[in-house]
Amino acid sequence: MTAIAPMNGWAALMQQVSIHMRALGAHPAQTVVLLPFFQLQPVARAAWAGHDEASSSGFSPRFETTTSWQRRISHFVPDEWDLSFDAGLDAVRARGFLRRAGLASLNGLLAPRLVEAAQQLGGLAASIEPAERPAWAQALREVVSGNGEGFASHEAAVARIALEWAAASRYASDVLLERVPGDEVQALVVVRGVQGHALADVLVQRMGQRALVLDLPQQALGQVRVQAALDAEEEAERAAACVLSHLSRGRAPVALPAIDRLATRRISAMLAERGLGIADETGWKLSTTRAAASVMSLLRAAAPQATQDEQLVWLKACAVDHTAVQRWEQALRKPNSAPAHMESAQNAIEFIVDGAQPQLPWRQLLASLRRDRSSSEWLSDLAHALKVSGQWTLLAQDSAGEQVLAALYWDSPDAQAILASDASRLSLGEFSAWVQIALEGASFKPPQPAKPQVVILPLAQLAARPFAAVVIAGADESRLPTSPELPGDWTAAQRQALGLSSREALAREQRDVWQRAMQLPHVDVLWRKAEGEAPLQASPLLRAWMLENTVGDGVDARMFRELLPEVSFQPSPSADRLRGEGRMRLTASSYSDLRACPYRFFALRSLGLQEAQELDEALSKRDFGAWLHAVLSDFHQRRSRATSVERDRELLDACAADRQKELEDAAGFVPFAASWPQIRESYLLWLQGHESKGWRFESGELDLQRELEGGVMLKGRLDRVDVLAGSAAQSFAVIDYKTEAEAALKKRVADPLEDTQLVFYAALLGRETVEASYLALAEKEAKTVAQPQVGEALPLFLEGVASDASRIAQGHGLPAMGEGLACEYCAARGLCRKDFWSDAERPHSLGEGGSMP
Repeated sequence: MTAIAPMNGWAALMQQVSIHMRALGAHPAQTVVLLPFFQLQPVARAAWAGHDEASSSGFSPRFETTTSWQRRISHFVPDEWDLSFDAGLDAVRARGFLRRAGLASLNGLLAPRLVEAAQQLGGLAASIEPAERPAWAQALREVVSGNGEGFASHEAAVARIALEWAAASRYASDVLLERVPGDEVQALVVVRGVQGHALADVLVQRMGQRALVLDLPQQALGQVRVQAALDAEEEAERAAACVLSHLSRGRAPVALPAIDRLATRRISAMLAERGLGIADETGWKLSTTRAAASVMSLLRAAAPQATQDEQLVWLKACAVDHTAVQRWEQALRKPNSAPAHMESAQNAIEFIVDGAQPQLPWRQLLASLRRDRSSSEWLSDLAHALKVSGQWTLLAQDSAGEQVLAALYWDSPDAQAILASDASRLSLGEFSAWVQIALEGASFKPPQPAKPQVVILPLAQLAARPFAAVVIAGADESRLPTSPELPGDWTAAQRQALGLSSREALAREQRDVWQRAMQLPHVDVLWRKAEGEAPLQASPLLRAWMLENTVGDGVDARMFRELLPEVSFQPSPSADRLRGEGRMRLTASSYSDLRACPYRFFALRSLGLQEAQELDEALSKRDFGAWLHAVLSDFHQRRSRATSVERDRELLDACAADRQKELEDAAGFVPFAASWPQIRESYLLWLQGHESKGWRFESGELDLQRELEGGVMLKGRLDRVDVLAGSAAQSFAVIDYKTEAEAALKKRVADPLEDTQLVFYAALLGRETVEASYLALAEKEAKTVAQPQVGEALPLFLEGVASDASRIAQGHGLPAMGEGLACEYCAARGLCRKDFWSDAERPHSLGEGGSMP
């Protein structure tokens, strides 16, 4: 074995290869040049093509990586228990090992750790002679064993299983250990990268004097410029501008190392808008693609606890009548939508698969995926479900979808045989977790252009590649530390004994990677000064480099445009042409909107615009209030006038139980059910006092409407109307149930012309003598909060309604004049765009505005 000092340039490296072959009398076709990564193969072949030896002999050495070399020799198929370095298959094997070790109950926690540990040790075991692996494992068993208790004992068990798994496995690279040296390899040249390669070192030792070790070509330091950005967005903008600046000067291709994947995606998106050809050699997790999300949406929708939102997400990924899906979504988002209407909307959704009827209704298809089964049965049934729903066809037509189908082994008989050997039965949740692991373990790489202008790649693979420039974004202390985090749960002593890279070794590799990156002709380095509120420093690698080398200040290459400010006027539309049949219909809430902000009334009431409600299926306090209203209405409808407190309590509980049976989310109602006994007792105590004053329940949940002069129709539902028994002139009381605090209700009734709800209900009832109050229903005590000025406020209210209706009919403006809480919780805030008005444009009162600009 002969080692030489690093040489500059690929031409010099090829000269050394040629000298080595001549010294051994080796034929080029029987000479292997082992490269550190496969992207260097075309570079090395091009360098050899320009070498004198190539023109004289007409033959070329075989430029290989260890992976391409072993694949050229034979096709390797791992057996049932071999470590394969495939995330999905190794997860299945790990589950089997844990089951044999009596740790099946901890599979979800320990299996990922076992796969990680075994794959780390497998990289070492693959460089050891197969016959020597048992001795290697024997020497390390004491190192990985532990005597801890609790979780420490589980960690030790994982380490022991990982060692035995790695030692007992066959590897694809075994063919190299078996056939090298051999007659077909007369000379070996190993080109070392910045990272070590144990298998290559073993092959060098075997070849002896027929092996030559060279370093990757070194280059002179390039022109380095550094820019500091304020935040992530500015960093991405500056980086994209740097790439465009290099390309405009004819420097292509430009390398874009993927230090921060999010920043890289931002930059590539900006460059793609310019129509640039971008090659991504790193790719990104297949699990983050839309195709993978489509598969996972089916599994989530099939879960017994799946929400309607999750089912909608899945249906939107299927080949279905999307108009029917939209109708069901509208029914779900509409408050108080009738169950029969929602059921009808659900049943209208049908799969559309090649124009034929579906094999299963969609809800039955989801239900069929809820029983336990083996891994191979799961994959077969999942494929059937994807085909029935039409998702399979959509996946097959998409580049990422094709990779998803491949990642789940549907086109791999060898992998399916391994899965068929797994006898364990998985629940839907366990299978879904395994699918997620398989998709996260695979990388999606989009189609590559023939001649890319920009290449996204790992920082370590910049070395000795013919890039004209490199733009390094993300060179801060967080994303580019001195050394990467150590993978796995190994201690420092275990890492040393096992032969895993130490922190110091990784730090040296990181420095070498950085040194290589600085050898490109033009280097732009960018880092951000802050991450949100947290300040950041430049990477220690960058700071050390700046102390020892000359760097230039980067120029912000972004092109700025001057935008002239435009005045944003306050909208003030009119609604005179929106009145149907000349009549204005008002409810208590719509009139409250009119008084709070005329524009909100125009947008939400006159135009009928609605905010899309979140499909939050968890019961809220509002749902509890609706349930309580229904219970009290049932109670008074079924209650006789002469009764005892005990019977009232029993009847209330019976009404509550009946209404609770109608709830879909019984579990979500538990917190509210816990407070029911206290609310029941406080209400019965209040009712006893209320009836002792002569008041009797008259009606509940009463729908009324009243037409006023000027074509105004008042409409509403009264929670409760009571009548005072024994009075000469019948006196009525309007009571509105509230679950708000008593203090908040007292503030509301302080000014009857501001809080118009009770006055509105009194006007709707249309009685001469009427009282109005809120009933605060609380656990401690039910309290009446009366509006004492309802009699005086009623004529003023009716006059105000008539006046407002008249001005709206005449076309007066409805300006956005809300303030405070009226704006803070307004669904029309994004329509009026109040935050963007000109300072000179202030709200007008109702009737003073003009038409909308």
